[in-house]
Amino acid sequence: MAPLKDQIWQVLKEVTYPGYNRDIVSFGLVQKVDVEEGVVTVVLDVEALPADERNQIGREVLDALVPLPGVERVSLQAAQKVDVRPKLARREPEGPPRPQGVRRVVAVASGKGGVGKSTVAANLAVAAARQGRRTGLMDADAYGPNVPRMMGVEQLPPQDGGKVRPAEAHGVRVVSVGFLARPETPLIWRGPITDKMVRQFLQDVDWGELDLLVVDLPPSTGDIPISLGKHTTIDGAIIVVTPQQVALDDALKAIGMFRRMEVPVLGVIENMSYFVCDECGTRHEPFGRGGGRRLAEMAGVPFLGEVPLEPAVREGGDRGEPVVVQEGSLAGAAFEGLAGQLWQAVERGAAAEREPDHVSV
Repeated sequence: MAPLKDQIWQVLKEVTYPGYNRDIVSFGLVQKVDVEEGVVTVVLDVEALPADERNQIGREVLDALVPLPGVERVSLQAAQKVDVRPKLARREPEGPPRPQGVRRVVAVASGKGGVGKSTVAANLAVAAARQGRRTGLMDADAYGPNVPRMMGVEQLPPQDGGKVRPAEAHGVRVVSVGFLARPETPLIWRGPITDKMVRQFLQDVDWGELDLLVVDLPPSTGDIPISLGKHTTIDGAIIVVTPQQVALDDALKAIGMFRRMEVPVLGVIENMSYFVCDECGTRHEPFGRGGGRRLAEMAGVPFLGEVPLEPAVREGGDRGEPVVVQEGSLAGAAFEGLAGQLWQAVERGAAAEREPDHVSV
């Protein structure tokens, strides 16, 4: 028979989130399970949920666990927000070092492909550079390395002293696996190779002195994000979504991944939120309304803002001129504001991690 702790995790995977057919474990709501002399302690990330949903989840967890053989008592605890700065100060000396000369590392993730994650990463990096911050952009999406085209660069400069020198575009230092293979060549890489790629991009690239390194992750909760956390301290993660529910489902998984990695989630950016008709000036929302804000509220993380859908975003990405450098663009203005928020969040440690505290659920 499997150990009691393993049985508990399996049972919790059968407890569904209210109104969904997905379980509370896959939603990232189960933060921790402890078993000691028949006393089971379950830490639930439910603080941000409505009271009725919080209470329903608590009841269903109790109903599922109390009958298990070997369980004498079940204690439910809810995770509480705390100031992240003291925890970061304790964790940094023990975590993997950042690349030499790099002050802060921020990951841009989505969970789902097609939401414009690379567009957001590129524009945030360029906006940060335009605001006076020494910025790098690391394209860690081995399977869809679009950053070179979006930034308008095709190759790396010659190596210097055995170190890889990043390309430079729009004031940003750029490295991508897209520089290492022809555009038509698929990179059929498994975990050990992608791990090596991440390590080399962090350790073998002469990034110079950077205030901020933005890392564009692939749309997954797999090898590459894990490798990034293995080889460097990540100061925070940005989650990119579009308003529709299918994007939110996968984004919740990404948030759960970063929490398990003990990486602060800085907030949610909703991309392709709306477009304004050139003819009538009316705002239209083809993918729905408010999905990013709902996700942020459900996960208990900040909602950073919306980026509108504009032809200029696609056109600029195709020709290597991120929309943030174009005058008169609503999307460009949005990225400028989001880059400022990102930097403030990183510097003041505004992203909230969660610590267990005894509460009633």
